[in-house]
Amino acid sequence: MDLFFKLSTITILGLAACVLVLAISVLPRFRGTKKPVVRASSPGEQEAFRTPLPEPAKGYKLELTEPKLYRPFRHGKNFITMGIRKMDWNEWIEMDSNFVRYHDIKVQQLEKDINAHVGYVDNEITQLACFEVYEELTQYLTHRFPEMFLLEDGILRNSVTKEEFPYPASTPKEAMVTAAKLIQDDIALMVLNDDDQYHLDAGAVCLPGFWRLKEKFKMSLDTLHIEAGVPHYQEKLMKSMNRFFARMTPEQPVIRNNVSSLSMIFPLRIIAHAFMKFFIQLDNGLHWSHRMGDEKNVDQVASWATANSKDLTIDEIHFRSERQSLRRLPKSGALMFTIRTYFEPVTVIAQEPHVPGRLAEAIRAWDETVSHYKGRSHWEGIMLPYLDEMHRKQVESGALETEEGEFPF
Repeated sequence: MDLFFKLSTITILGLAACVLVLAISVLPRFRGTKKPVVRASSPGEQEAFRTPLPEPAKGYKLELTEPKLYRPFRHGKNFITMGIRKMDWNEWIEMDSNFVRYHDIKVQQLEKDINAHVGYVDNEITQLACFEVYEELTQYLTHRFPEMFLLEDGILRNSVTKEEFPYPASTPKEAMVTAAKLIQDDIALMVLNDDDQYHLDAGAVCLPGFWRLKEKFKMSLDTLHIEAGVPHYQEKLMKSMNRFFARMTPEQPVIRNNVSSLSMIFPLRIIAHAFMKFFIQLDNGLHWSHRMGDEKNVDQVASWATANSKDLTIDEIHFRSERQSLRRLPKSGALMFTIRTYFEPVTVIAQEPHVPGRLAEAIRAWDETVSHYKGRSHWEGIMLPYLDEMHRKQVESGALETEEGEFPF
């Protein structure tokens, strides 16, 4: 939905949105100061910074760790919130009881066609970045989740899947494939090219929903956003976004969750559509939504124009959102995005107090452009009456008398 992330309808505008907000909110602090572009013209140039070691997760058991309830919409509140925050190094990667399911789907997709999901530009910096991704993940996982990951005698072991991986990897592709198997997130690397633009030069993308890595591969930051249709990008946002990317340092990782709003406040109004980043999917395809288009037809770009909502039922409709991190890798200087997808049936999340009313209110606040972008006409006749009925039942049962609590990003 954004290029803070996922390079698709659900990721590219997400990646875009996050960085745009960061550019607007953070860059004014630097007015009047000049920082050089952060560039890695040769391997090792960024090595001064050492990534902090995370603390071991206390009392952690994978099978007992439920996915966090990120609900990026708010009930009865008429102001925007972007959910962007400084990343705690202990919270870079989330591991939960859905890990085995996500892992198995990833492995199936990689075995089916590894080149469709993993790619990198064959140059020195991008190769270094691929190795660095594996290195950084290994350091993090073995320290944060030592009961699950162990590095010993040049072998990285996963006690849950019983997999063993050579460490370090022998090739950039092996490094990225292994990285994909270690976590539930997809990975995208943006590398500074000779045109002074960041390009999508490497990725391990196994759970995109309805887009293909090859459709976005090697595109520049600007091209990704222009093709994605980010409102007013070229005339109002392009310079700020590129400036933010150029100035980001390894010490300043950030994280966000896709969010929505009921009203937009200037100056964010011009990019409001890009931030409404939960997605309604018509089926249960975590890797690929078969109702959006034919995965095997590689010449067809899946979209709402190719979607099939015939005989759709409420039980098929799923809620899809993302947790996204962005950091600059210290050695290569590449920008690393992790994109964790959260994916649940609407009938499941609608059992939670306040959620049906909040979600229905957020959807009804969309203007025509956003509604078209999110395919509302394909599912609103089924989903909105269902949410209204669930909200009515919660009102009658007294479930809404409990405090809603803090807004979960």
